[in-house]
Amino acid sequence: MSKRLFTLFAVMLVALLFAAPVLGGIGGTGASGVQVQNLSTSESAQVTVQLWNQDGTAPIEISATGGDTVAAGAAKNYYLPIVPGLTDGAYAMIASADKPVAAIARTDWASTGGAALYSTVAPGTDVTIPLVVYQYAGQDSQFSIQNTNVSGQITDVEITLLGRGLASPVATLSNQVIDAGTSVTYDVTPAEFGVASFPDTGTGTTGFVGSIRITSATELVVQSFIDIAGTPGVTGFSGVATASADTALYCPLIRANYYGDTGISLVNPGGTDVTATITFYGDANSPDTGTYTQDITVGANSSEVAFQGCDGNSRTAGLPGGSQGCGSGNPTPTNDGWYGVAAISATGDLLAVVNDTVFGNGWSVEAAATYNCGTAADAAQTFALPLVRSFHLQTVQLTTGIQIQNTTGSDVTVSLDLINWDGTSQAASNPPDVVVPAYGSGNYWNGTLTGLPTVPPDAGGYGWYGSAVLTATGNVVVVVDDQGFGATAVDSADYNGLGITP
Repeated sequence: MSKRLFTLFAVMLVALLFAAPVLGGIGGTGASGVQVQNLSTSESAQVTVQLWNQDGTAPIEISATGGDTVAAGAAKNYYLPIVPGLTDGAYAMIASADKPVAAIARTDWASTGGAALYSTVAPGTDVTIPLVVYQYAGQDSQFSIQNTNVSGQITDVEITLLGRGLASPVATLSNQVIDAGTSVTYDVTPAEFGVASFPDTGTGTTGFVGSIRITSATELVVQSFIDIAGTPGVTGFSGVATASADTALYCPLIRANYYGDTGISLVNPGGTDVTATITFYGDANSPDTGTYTQDITVGANSSEVAFQGCDGNSRTAGLPGGSQGCGSGNPTPTNDGWYGVAAISATGDLLAVVNDTVFGNGWSVEAAATYNCGTAADAAQTFALPLVRSFHLQTVQLTTGIQIQNTTGSDVTVSLDLINWDGTSQAASNPPDVVVPAYGSGNYWNGTLTGLPTVPPDAGGYGWYGSAVLTATGNVVVVVDDQGFGATAVDSADYNGLGITP
């Protein structure tokens, strides 16, 4: 029973297909692919996957190409557009297996080049989305809530919208109904929440910035998207259990004018103000190195943003940004700034997400991605990475970088075991081990991998993709960044590595 509960909890997620509800800037239709990885390193897993349409129709059981047996440590791909007989719609997915498994999903909007990756999280009866926006710097949010009860409808879902810097809720939706097993999607707009307008809670520009708290007597899974209108930028990340808030948080990929800029959104779900100290540890390969700190106060039942971009409060606190000229209103990225990791120490429990954006001239957005910061409970010595790539697909050449943050005070050695797209063991040697310094960062850049077999035509016919198991000699947290390097521009996408408990 425990294995089934584990797998069921681990792989519930929202998978959007074709005509999923879209925001104004997510043009056209989206298509999803899901990677389900077997967490056992010694035995194969038999997986069952069901899709639950938001229209309330009966669930549909689907299979992967080549069947649903997943080899030890490997991942199977469920690409929804090629599933026979599957109609257009927005779906929730439930997968179960006879061994522990985990999953990630990637949704692409081909007409705009937008893409979002999101990994699975455990369901909860009290879930927080740490960042939502409305008409803030061209950004808008959308989120989906899944009912984990596959036997009955629930009618007690309460959704509370909270604004940055505000102690009282902006709006509340009570007694929301979600059918058995499926999900409901909401746009973060005044009309959706039944109010005339949202307050201006933005930082540096007008618009609404805040968070959402969702409760029910039934465990829920929550998935959030942020869209940047008129650009390929779409980000996806998961709602997290409010009870997982902690006084220590870890954010494995932070940038200040180094092929992107990040912002850390901090949420305080408690009833008293919290002061947080953010310590930025520079990567050894960063143009600007060094360790820097920033203090920020997060009000009770509210949120704040630490922004590492031009004129942001992290730069004001001393984080270097290279030769970029800020203050002009039209900063030109020079990509010679700072990158590394951030560790957050607070006087009370917090949650956090990182928004990772590639800016062009005049704050134009070229790509965007988001991931959840981890807690000490998320740190582990073994991680499942269901999707890693090296120049996969000729036109976009998708390639992953794996960013590792050491949460301990001693050096940690990390190794990576690669497994091919079809679940077979990787014949060529794995990349060399990486030593990650105390509290610092290290990474694998999969563009330098050698000896990998080319995927066959039915898997794209160009480059390589598969899954990986990352092993460390001490506790780390991991984020995977998926970017395109081909002639066709495509949005970047991040997901959290999935820690495996022995």
